[in-house]
Amino acid sequence: MSNTVSAATLYDRTYFDYQREMGVFGGWANGPFFQPYIKPSDKVIDFGCGGGYLLKQLTCGEKMGIEINDQARLVATHNGIQTVSSAHDIADNWADVIISSHALEHTSRPLDEITLLKDKLRPGGLIVFIVPSEGASNAFNPKNPDHHLYTWSPMCLGNLFHQAGFSVVSAKALIHRWPPLYKFIAKFGRGVFDLSCRLYGFLRIPQYVQSRVVAQK
Repeated sequence: MSNTVSAATLYDRTYFDYQREMGVFGGWANGPFFQPYIKPSDKVIDFGCGGGYLLKQLTCGEKMGIEINDQARLVATHNGIQTVSSAHDIADNWADVIISSHALEHTSRPLDEITLLKDKLRPGGLIVFIVPSEGASNAFNPKNPDHHLYTWSPMCLGNLFHQAGFSVVSAKALIHRWPPLYKFIAKFGRGVFDLSCRLYGFLRIPQYVQSRVVAQK
């Protein structure tokens, strides 16, 4: 008998409620990492869109979210985002850009996921993913609710997307970590917030950074 825990069990309404407040803030905080790759006319897919908070912040032509969590899809719909539970439900060559912020590490077969997403991207389209790059000092905690299955250095992340058939434009470390009191700091404006995140991010090396890949079909 298998002891495998299903994704539906892990990422239920309780998990979404736990993530919801951070998701709302994250939409504002993370938008600038993706917007430079997106034109106003582009069709954009967000893989692991949650409540649609990131897509809501972006300026583009059409928006589509992929999200396994039923409750999150309801919230995304309320936020004006069309959603599906699987990339299989999106027509091939539909998107100009596919983005994702901290979702791929939750999937059991990440190479299969991005290989499928490649079919949904038009020829010449871009895919931009940000994932955690966690250090060896991040000890196992069976009670950790995030349940990350993978982590990637920039090198390994670039290799992953190359293996899926993409042409990798860049794969680099992203030193940006929300500091304590991040909401209070954000009240002073994006410039102050981003500077504090970069400084705090450097303090957290090598325990935790992020990796960002930009690749083309």
